[in-house]
Order: sequence, then C-alpha cells, then structure tokens
Amino acid sequence: MIVTIAFDLAVLYLVSVNVIALLGYVLVLKHRARQRENSTKAISAVITDYFRTDGIEVHVNCVPNPGGKGFVAFVESEPMKRFRYSHIVESSLRAHVQRTCGEQLDRIFWRFPIYGKNQEAGAREMEAPEKKPDEYVREGLEYLEKKGAYDIREGSWEEFENTIMKGGGKKKP
Repeated sequence: MIVTIAFDLAVLYLVSVNVIALLGYVLVLKHRARQRENSTKAISAVITDYFRTDGIEVHVNCVPNPGGKGFVAFVESEPMKRFRYSHIVESSLRAHVQRTCGEQLDRIFWRFPIYGKNQEAGAREMEAPEKKPDEYVREGLEYLEKKGAYDIREGSWEEFENTIMKGGGKKKP
C-alpha cells in the first residue's frame, strides 16, 4: 500500500504566511511587554527621585493600567504633615512624570504606615529615640493616647433622647 500526498503550492504558501504572522504577533507582544516593564521601572525611579530631592524617602510600586494606556502608582511614605493635601502633590507629580517619561499616571494611591515600638516593618522603625519624629505623627499619636477606651455604660431614656436631638434628630412639639 502506497500513500501519496500531493502538496498544493497555494496551501503551502498559506500555511507559511500564517506561521510568519504568528511569529510576528508573538514578537510584537514581547516587545510591548518589555516596553511596559521598562516604562514601569522608569516611572518608579522618577517618582522616587522626585521626592528624594525634597529629602523624603518613599517606596514606589508602579503597574500598568489594565484598562488601557497609563499607569497606577502606589507610593508608601512615612506619615508627614505635608502630605495632608496629597491631591495637590499628585497634580505636580503627574505633570513631572509626563514631562520626564512621556507616560501618563492615571491613579496614585498613598500608604502611610505607622509602626509601633514592638511591630516590625522590615528594617524600618518609626519610634527611634535619636530621630526627631514628624510633627504630624506626633499629633496623631498624642490624639490616640488621649482618646483612651470606649465609654460603655447603661443610660436612661432621657439621655438617649437628648443625644438624638443633639445629633440632628427632630424635636418633639
């Protein structure tokens, strides 16, 4: 029994064009992934340098926006009073990244962890006696110390009504 296969030249061309197109597509995808990775590293470095010029040490993670163009930045810093109005800092940071990298920051998320004396935070510890703590952190810690525990006790119905009336409830006629 002899099996003969006749190759049609048109089918061979079609298969080879499909293979070349697939290889080209894979190369384009790899190039885009490499380009996004380089942009992510560049944006993270630019944001870190932006704050370092003011003497602020931050840790930045940057990821591409899954919905399209642009990036999302996650900025972690010690709590500082100057970041109270972070939306003002965000606008200048977006402009700086656009000018420097040519990329757009869609969103910026801030994280301000506070570590106590007994909590670990990698190699960082906020409550160091030789370091002068930021005034904003000091104010927050003083507030927490003054606040104390909840006051839970039984109360009368009159106290409840007075609380409701003070809190915006309707007054009885």
